[in-house]
Amino acid sequence: MRQVGIFGKRKSGKSALMYALTRQKIIQDASFSAMEISGVTKVMLVDTVGVDVEGSTAEKSAQTVEVALMLITDDSFELELAWINKLRKGGSSVIVVISRADLFTDGGAALAAAAREVSGLKTICVSSETGAGIVELDNLINHELSSISNCGFVNEE
Repeated sequence: MRQVGIFGKRKSGKSALMYALTRQKIIQDASFSAMEISGVTKVMLVDTVGVDVEGSTAEKSAQTVEVALMLITDDSFELELAWINKLRKGGSSVIVVISRADLFTDGGAALAAAAREVSGLKTICVSSETGAGIVELDNLINHELSSISNCGFVNEE
């Protein structure tokens, strides 16, 4: 089964994004299994504790996901950049996600531009609260999974 991992610091909106991608209401202490997201047959969404937690599930998940969503919520994202490099070296395709975009006056555009400049990766602003950017993120995930399947390698644009 295809695996898409959601990575980021604690409280960056990883679980909320998972609910938004699966179009489910947030339920406390729920466990996830294979979920369908728009345009993808079956995908295992992998939620991690947080890249800022030593010995977290992120380490193990980083070795198994085909596509990694790296959530960024502020302009101090050195740790996330280190994880992006680790994920890419492990063969994962990475999409940078500016999470909680509804909390930024510019919708996260400035942070997205900064993250895109330093990472060189696709960057998208989303809000799990309002649903902004969720359909576009679905499309990016689908594109990345399709590129991996069709070409046999990770497509980094």
